[in-house]
Amino acid sequence: MIDKRETLNDVEGARKSGQKSVGKIGLLRAAGFLGVAIAAPFFIWVPLGLLGLTPSMIDVFGIVGLRFPAAVTISGLLLAAIGFHEI
Repeated sequence: MIDKRETLNDVEGARKSGQKSVGKIGLLRAAGFLGVAIAAPFFIWVPLGLLGLTPSMIDVFGIVGLRFPAAVTISGLLLAAIGFHEI
């Protein structure tokens, strides 16, 4: 017969692991919001540039230089995907 009684150490261990997961979720959520904040300016700039309200990205960066805002936007969106993965 197996003894399945809980001990005080088991309860304290469960509390500590719960605190770690809450901190991890908060850190991931913060990373998700940081990723959205990184991607948002370039994401908003495209329609504003098409409407003529701001200079277009091609005027500012050139055709070859479009790799930089694209890389920043994609990296921000990837960070947001990681941050918001299981929320």
